[in-house]
Amino acid sequence: MSATIRKAQPLLSICIPTYNRAQLLKMAVESVLAQIDGTIGDGVEIIVSDNASTDESALIVERLKQGSGATIKYFVNEKNVGSERNFLLAVERASGRYVWMLGSDDMLAPGALKVIMQEIKKSEPVDIYFCEKKDFYRTPDRPMRFRRIMKYLEAKVFDFKERQTIDEYFRRNKRLIAYCNFISNIIFKRKAWLRIEQKEKYVGTQYIHVYIFQSILWGKKPGVMKYLPLPLVMRGWGNNPPVEFGERLEVDMQIYRRIAEDVFADKKYVRLIDELVIKNDGFSWAVRAVINDRWNYCFKLFPLLWEYYWELPLFWLKIVPLLFVPGFILRILRGSYRIMVKGESLSARELLEA
Repeated sequence: MSATIRKAQPLLSICIPTYNRAQLLKMAVESVLAQIDGTIGDGVEIIVSDNASTDESALIVERLKQGSGATIKYFVNEKNVGSERNFLLAVERASGRYVWMLGSDDMLAPGALKVIMQEIKKSEPVDIYFCEKKDFYRTPDRPMRFRRIMKYLEAKVFDFKERQTIDEYFRRNKRLIAYCNFISNIIFKRKAWLRIEQKEKYVGTQYIHVYIFQSILWGKKPGVMKYLPLPLVMRGWGNNPPVEFGERLEVDMQIYRRIAEDVFADKKYVRLIDELVIKNDGFSWAVRAVINDRWNYCFKLFPLLWEYYWELPLFWLKIVPLLFVPGFILRILRGSYRIMVKGESLSARELLEA
């Protein structure tokens, strides 16, 4: 027998891509370490893929490694390669059967690791586990109202090899987040991620993960999703740098359409994705674009929206009216929505932020 004992492959790699988020990274890693006990042990590894941070991220990870018996692997890129390439590197650096890509401003909910490890140990033919989430604004002590992504109250398996299953999924799920645009609530089979081709063409779009996940589920070889109704992850809001709202709106319109056309053979699903963009994220970015620069919205963005969506009833119901509503009214309505629907506790200054 060889003197060297080969360590078993971990069941789960928790991959945390990061850049200059030292304190947020600390909270993210600690939320994982707090749940690793003797029953989990070597079944989990933590992969931190640092995109050439210039803050104290390296020091914080080293301290966390010294204070824990868990497997923490820390990789630092020689230069900043962009967020999408760092996502790809994180998965390449992992060795688990499944990967949980955790945003460095997000956290695992208490008890989440035990739940997902029990699921993985069942050895079901699942490509993606999709869980619910809870939200907080900037710090965990400022929780937001729990709003379900999906309406199912029990675990449900979707085998998308069956055409009627895809139709049911689109019929029941009317929020864009149900179509894999939030990376931290998805636990995926590493082999399934690696087999997806042409990832490189989505580098720089901000949505390479959406293309990969949708390809796993609805591409040439449709996969299997298991929905878990429990909120296993806590999503941090308000930690990203400011964006130019018109530019973000253009990205959402163009990239979601492009992904849908690449993934779905049937054009009816492309139309359904368009409707989801108009109903959800696209409308939200349009409101903020009007608030911040009505001129640019009217004479640059609206013609683009017309080109993409004029045939959709939701375009006339949600987008066209924005041309006529005063900006201060939209700001009041948006602030009220953030407080009453999303449950954000906002200061006067934060309330004025679009």
